[in-house]
Amino acid sequence: MKIRTVSLCLIRRDDQILVEEIVDEVLKKRLYRPIGGTVEHGENSKQTVIREVMEEIGAEIEEPKLSFVIENIFEYLEETGHEIDFIYEAQLRDRKLYNQEHINGLEGESKYNAVWKPIIGFLNNQHEKLIPDGLLELLLNQHKENISNIKHTSTT
Repeated sequence: MKIRTVSLCLIRRDDQILVEEIVDEVLKKRLYRPIGGTVEHGENSKQTVIREVMEEIGAEIEEPKLSFVIENIFEYLEETGHEIDFIYEAQLRDRKLYNQEHINGLEGESKYNAVWKPIIGFLNNQHEKLIPDGLLELLLNQHKENISNIKHTSTT
């Protein structure tokens, strides 16, 4: 099993975050993930998040700050995945993007919509899920004292 290292960017608009919308036909759910992607060889996680936001939605971000680290071990399609997610927070340099309800995105060759979703809307939602696992809990408890910014999840 290979460990995948990922950098994701939390971009907030009031109580909402900008997320990539993924329709998962296997799980019969809509999955939502902050903009970002895989750390490339020779690149650190901060460089990755800056590059990925530019590649995917064509936008520059202001100085990203590391907020969370999630180690996620999960089962999908009868395979075990293992991912380390660096979750950064940043603001978009182009403030006009905050007025758009969706932003066209590109993940490799595949087009997608980046949409603004309220964080609380993922709580107890059977049809929509925020990924990676553990991120919703961290966001909901972010301002509580004595809560770790590191999350280990395992669904295996």
